Amino acid sequence: MPMSLKEVRERLEAAGHYVTIDGRVTEEIAATLVPCPVSRLRRWRLEGKGPRFFQPAKTPWYYLGDVLAWIAEGESFR
Repeated sequence: MPMSLKEVRERLEAAGHYVTIDGRVTEEIAATLVPCPVSRLRRWRLEGKGPRFFQPAKTPWYYLGDVLAWIAEGESFR
């Protein structure tokens, strides 16, 4: 049974992971959720694939809701 965004956020925070106030997570956390290696997320970003990300500077961020929606759509294995 899929968990809600709120449940996933609470579990991540309970495990000591940082989730920003607007729901962004690091690529490491996103990779854990997909699940895939971080290198695959990086490759997908270069190819224009994978979950939507936000990169205001050097560090890429993933919105938790976008990662969960992408997983729900079954995109993680394409």
